[in-house]
Amino acid sequence: MADPAEDPGHRDPDGVEFLVLGELAVRAGGRLVPLPGPSVRALLSALLLTPGDIVGEGRLLTLAWGADKGSRRALQCAATRLRTWLRTAAGPGVRLEHAGSGYRLAVPDAAVDIGRFRVRVAAYARTNDPERGLVLLAAALREWRGPVLGGRPEPVADDPAVREVEQARIDCAAALADLALRLDRPADAIALVEDVATAAPYDEPLQARLIRLMAACGRNAAALRQVERVRRRLADELGVAPAREVLDAHAAALHGHDGLVPVPRQLPAAICDFTGRRDEVAALSGPLLSGHGRGGPLLSVICGTAGVGKTALAVHVAHRAAALFVHGQLYAVLRGPGSRPVDPAEVLSGFLRNLGVDDEHVPRSLDERSSLFRSRTAGRRVLVLLDDAMDDAQLRPLIPGTSGCAVLVTGRVPLAGLTGARTLRLDVPPCDEAVTLLGRAAGRDGVDGDPAAADIVRMCGRLPLAVRIAGMRLARRPGSSLGRFAEHLRPEHRRMDELAVRGIAVRNRLHENYQDLGLAHRRAFRLLGLLRTATFPEWAAAAALGTVPDAARAHLEALAEAALLDPLGEDAAGQIRYGMPDLLRLHARELALAMERPLAREAALRRAFGGWLHRAERAARELAASAGPPVWFEAEDEALATVIEQAAAHGFHDLGARLVRATLGYRALRGPGTG
Repeated sequence: MADPAEDPGHRDPDGVEFLVLGELAVRAGGRLVPLPGPSVRALLSALLLTPGDIVGEGRLLTLAWGADKGSRRALQCAATRLRTWLRTAAGPGVRLEHAGSGYRLAVPDAAVDIGRFRVRVAAYARTNDPERGLVLLAAALREWRGPVLGGRPEPVADDPAVREVEQARIDCAAALADLALRLDRPADAIALVEDVATAAPYDEPLQARLIRLMAACGRNAAALRQVERVRRRLADELGVAPAREVLDAHAAALHGHDGLVPVPRQLPAAICDFTGRRDEVAALSGPLLSGHGRGGPLLSVICGTAGVGKTALAVHVAHRAAALFVHGQLYAVLRGPGSRPVDPAEVLSGFLRNLGVDDEHVPRSLDERSSLFRSRTAGRRVLVLLDDAMDDAQLRPLIPGTSGCAVLVTGRVPLAGLTGARTLRLDVPPCDEAVTLLGRAAGRDGVDGDPAAADIVRMCGRLPLAVRIAGMRLARRPGSSLGRFAEHLRPEHRRMDELAVRGIAVRNRLHENYQDLGLAHRRAFRLLGLLRTATFPEWAAAAALGTVPDAARAHLEALAEAALLDPLGEDAAGQIRYGMPDLLRLHARELALAMERPLAREAALRRAFGGWLHRAERAARELAASAGPPVWFEAEDEALATVIEQAAAHGFHDLGARLVRATLGYRALRGPGTG
């Protein structure tokens, strides 16, 4: 691992180096640097557990001084002294920053042994080259000199970050052992695995791997002695017999075969231009990296509209955590052609084959396959990524039964029937992240400063799929400016046609959400798409649909659950509001133009505009009578301007003129220049 280009954990030999995988130490230019005093050293240790992350003041107080022993003043004093020490010992490349209600040690990953360990483990999870994987895992384990912050106080020993990295060491050693056995190179791993197994004497899966490595190296006698040590330790200290894995390793040592279960690695390729989503990645990665679910597998669900980036986020997070799931990663897409749900029995058949079950031993029924799947994953660390799930019933047979496993699910609607699942509702990213994605997809630098880039992203509704397609279109036109492409996108009637490339079309993806709806909800979506207002109140939807409020509410809730509407809550006037993102509105309008008769479209708009007129005239009378605050007008200000413009465009001149007159008092109250 000497070549920096080949080693993702390469460090500058002349730079500063922080060591926490063992006793705390700091080196500069290869020489040990004297450490600061106890309180400053404790603060430095706490920050180095998660270098680069913000650590809250409460957690720092507990880690550095113990529960109820420190004070905010003591923390501030220690932080000041740490800054002074860092300037002398580490130079300008390392900074202590105060952020929100905590502190952050800004330091490169390669300058901290725990950072280098994690970087190499992550690189192993991404590589498809087993030889390189062996080298990366071995290099990661060589960063360890002993327990994390050796001689640490009790609060540090119990901290989740410490437990997570020590479990990651065990998982790394297990992965190294499996890979070395598969490549028939046990000698390359045995010393490193033995060190970790010594530090984790009760981890039976790791002890079983050490026994197999010993036997594979021809050290059968040592392997049998190790089996006996494990057996005695468990019997004397815990009063239990060895697990099946240890007994199988014992049998392998006696009979000269390894009996390894296959380790599937089915995750899709890592996404090289993944952009942003920092908070979402942290929310999903934290539970995966910190350990097991309580009493069962860890379940995480990402839901949101088509094209919002659910799969990209899930794949990115899965690759970050893959190295911890040493018994494999399974992947399946649960939506088939024409939005047909994929049969879970079919998915389980593939999973079982990848877990080493021969075709003739795969059971026939769904229940039997699900039961065998739970048996095959019991006591093992397996990550299951299930993409584009349709409903809870499709998912339940595919969930392992024990806490060592994790399931990451994407779906367009919340899956409320999954007990214990954590749900993340994914929205479009902020404008700056979307602009960055546009530049990466287009293969162009410097788009951040081009106003046309923000314009393109806005017309794409910041929807990642649309932004990525726009970037791909730009990549095919290297001489074309962003401004020229923005002009192609500007006309709404052809925008959907522009947002398609190489058989991938925003229109087709959005249509899949629409097809999941019942017929009545589909028609509601089409008619609501005729409204050009950015948001609309619940009563306006009822008017457009020509139905009573309760029936309209059922439609709105169904569309919101399908991620075809954004529920916005109450406005200043106490009205429940909804928004329809621009691209969804364009698609709904296309469907309405194709499927609704002109008279039906005109009637829906007249009813909705009439609702605004009725309320505007009533609010105008109340405003004139009391001169009170124009709350209703303020809540509907933007919508009224759009409705007046749309009424004129449709030839509803009577409605438009009356709406203008109804708003005159409000405009006068607001003052000149308000339109």
